[in-house]
Amino acid sequence: MIGVIVWKELKETIRDKSILSSGFSVLSFLTLLNVTILKHNIVFNVESLVFYIAPCLGVLAGFGLSSRLVREKREGVVETLLCTPITLRELWLGKVIGLTLPSYLIALMSMMLFICLREYRLNEVMIAYLAIAIPVIIASAIGILGLLQYALGMRQIQILNYIVFFTLFTILYLVVRRLTVPGNSIMSWWSLGVVLTISLTILSVAFYLVAHLGRERIVTTII
Repeated sequence: MIGVIVWKELKETIRDKSILSSGFSVLSFLTLLNVTILKHNIVFNVESLVFYIAPCLGVLAGFGLSSRLVREKREGVVETLLCTPITLRELWLGKVIGLTLPSYLIALMSMMLFICLREYRLNEVMIAYLAIAIPVIIASAIGILGLLQYALGMRQIQILNYIVFFTLFTILYLVVRRLTVPGNSIMSWWSLGVVLTISLTILSVAFYLVAHLGRERIVTTII
């Protein structure tokens, strides 16, 4: 059943215009970053850039795609699906996986393009970070965001979207400023383990909490 939901999400993502806006946002940011680096001749550490920017881009793309969750909730699609044998946890998990895959693809392609343009050779830690940590980070962010979108009312969701949007761009701004400060890379097996542990903890908490959301809770928060 989860596989059916994931496949449905992937097909809808291809048809969804939000995938274009998400891709455009990521492309615009990378273009602006490249122009800034070249214009001011900024020296930065590629590993630090990948460590900070890659998850931000993935979460940004996932945030744009997650608007479909709100639309389905408002249109009663979620309520209808919960009348079937599928559970809310299965629905949530299918949505998270279905939205994480394209978001991760956008982040990975963006980072690989940036790395190739810089003619940088990836080491083992960076490969593991891009292949393992990034999708888990994106999934944890989409998971907790999806949980809140199911639990909150429509007005609260609008406020949440504004908070997430401005928080993401504030983080990106601070990250870019940090990259201009000379220093060693923080990319290591230890930092990879810490990031994975935190992300998996967040994802596990969301997975546990979503089971305590009832159909009545979702229906009463539509208005």
